[in-house]
Amino acid sequence: MVQRARETREGAKRAPSRREQSQPLATVPDTAQKIIQLEAERDRLKASLERAEARIAELEQTRAVVVNRIDWLIDSLGGAIEKRM
Repeated sequence: MVQRARETREGAKRAPSRREQSQPLATVPDTAQKIIQLEAERDRLKASLERAEARIAELEQTRAVVVNRIDWLIDSLGGAIEKRM
């Protein structure tokens, strides 16, 4: 009787254990390839960030120049109006 139960269990397919289910399906080469892809994406994003920061600095400098010109124009117009009075 016990012999028969063992034979039945050994012949039957068993469900994978929780540990087997939680193991990643990716193989080591797939993981290495994924790391390479992520590093390349990180490098592209860093380069994009550097370009964006350089552009922001350029825009801030241009804004400062424009604000100074507007201030100068307002002062000049105010001075011209005062001279007329």
